[in-house]
Amino acid sequence: MNWTSPMVLAGMGLLILVGFAFSGLLVARAQAEQQRFARRIGEVLRRHSRSRRFVAASILTRPADGPRRSAFGHAAVWFGFDPARPEQCPLPWWLVLLVALAVAKAAQSVATMLVGPFGWLMLPLGWLGVSRWMFGWFATRRRQKLLQQFPDALTMIVRSVRVGVPVGEAMRAVAREMPAPTGPEFDKLAQRLMLGGQIEDALREMAARAGLAEYRFFAMALALQTQTGGGLSETLEGLADMIRRRLAVKERGKALASEAQMSIYVLSSLPPVCGLVLSLMSPKYFGVLLHNPIGQHLLGASVGLLAFGWFVMRWMMRKSLS
Repeated sequence: MNWTSPMVLAGMGLLILVGFAFSGLLVARAQAEQQRFARRIGEVLRRHSRSRRFVAASILTRPADGPRRSAFGHAAVWFGFDPARPEQCPLPWWLVLLVALAVAKAAQSVATMLVGPFGWLMLPLGWLGVSRWMFGWFATRRRQKLLQQFPDALTMIVRSVRVGVPVGEAMRAVAREMPAPTGPEFDKLAQRLMLGGQIEDALREMAARAGLAEYRFFAMALALQTQTGGGLSETLEGLADMIRRRLAVKERGKALASEAQMSIYVLSSLPPVCGLVLSLMSPKYFGVLLHNPIGQHLLGASVGLLAFGWFVMRWMMRKSLS
């Protein structure tokens, strides 16, 4: 037999093609069987698994912007007030705006003494700046209280879990026993869970309202524990110990910087006290600063420089303690 003849080569090629086709058919059938098996496994497991999977990054990262704000919402953001989180400000928002307007009016009067009619620009700029500072100060103070009370809340949850109390009941105990603002935050979380909400969503909302990394870590640990199990008490106890250490280091830094802080207060109070004493001892001599145009400019410049120096010293103090 001549193996190089065209007929033999064609026959061998045909056999090889038939073999490849048969092998491909077997592979396709095996893959189809695997897909059907995986589909059946998924249908069985889907009945006993959660409909939503927990994603750690959704809690660790900051939430994205919500729905589009109204005109009032945009104006409130310009002034530093968040209508979605009214609990951050203990005072009515309109009262804060009135106080900021009064301060801005006083600053505008000083600026008018210095630069004339251009000083009226200080009224809207000062109103925005002072209102944003006041709302920011309230929010920062609330976050500091939340951070200081958080270790005690975690310790209460750990003790409750160790004696066999469910996590939901432990949170309701924290809501009853802890003072504001920690108590109301956990009360909102407990109410959301009682209404049938997902624990991941409730924890994410609480972490977003608090605005603290420690609350996001707590939310992630608790959400992971509800799905995978594990030692929740050890994790929360370690988090509480870490927060206490951070607060102790921060308080130590404040104690070391108390001398510089007292120097800020003394240097800032000396000019007003000296001016008050001078006005009582020699009203005619001090009256030049109030009635003479040049004296008014000098008085306005001194007040502006004093305020600027005070803000610079406070900024340096905060940067050194941050």
